[in-house]
Amino acid sequence: MDPDETKVKDYLEERGFIVERFPKEDTRVGKTPDFQVFRNGEFLFYCEVKSSSQNQWLDEQLKHAVPGELVGGGRSDPIFNRLENHIHGAMKQFDAVNEGQTHPNVLVFVNHDVMCGFNDLLAVITGNFYADDGTVHPIYRKFSNGRIKNEKERVHLYIWLDDHKPPRMVFSETEETLHATLCAAFDVGQNEIKQIGS
Repeated sequence: MDPDETKVKDYLEERGFIVERFPKEDTRVGKTPDFQVFRNGEFLFYCEVKSSSQNQWLDEQLKHAVPGELVGGGRSDPIFNRLENHIHGAMKQFDAVNEGQTHPNVLVFVNHDVMCGFNDLLAVITGNFYADDGTVHPIYRKFSNGRIKNEKERVHLYIWLDDHKPPRMVFSETEETLHATLCAAFDVGQNEIKQIGS
C-alpha cells in the first residue's frame, strides 16, 4: 500500500469504517478500485484513491539544461487535465465492479501540489470558476462537459485531502438512495450540504 492509500485508509478508519483491499483473484481479472469499505459488517461503498502530485515539467527541463540555457515556455495549465484524467480513470475502475451502481462510488484525491486546490476540483466537476465576490463564471466547461460529462455524476462522493488543510467533500447527489447512504455513513445531514450549482 502506498503512502496516499495508507492516508485514505487511516482517514476512513478514524471515522469508524473498515477498509479492505479487493481479493487478489479480483485484481487479477481486471482493474478494480483500491478499497471496499464496510461498517458493522455491512458493505457500504467502493473507494478509489488518486494522488495529485506537483507538476515536474519545469523541474525536468532545469535538470537537463546546460548552465545559462533558458527553459520553460507557455503552455496550458496541466492541473485541470490531470484531475479530469483521474476522474476518467477512476470510473473505469468503479465500472469494473459496480457498473450497475448498486453501491456508492467514492473518489478520494490526496493533493501534494501547492498550485492545485479544492477549487480546481470544483472547476472540473461543475465547469465553473467561483470568484471571491460570489459570481460564477462558466470558463471550465471543456472539462466538465468533455469526456467526464456523464462519468463525474457516477462518482457519488469526492473527498479532497490536502497536506495541510482540512478535508473537503463534494456530494454529487445524483442518485437519491446512494446519496442517503453516504450522508448517513459520514454523519452529514442532507440539509447541511452547501449547494454549489453547476
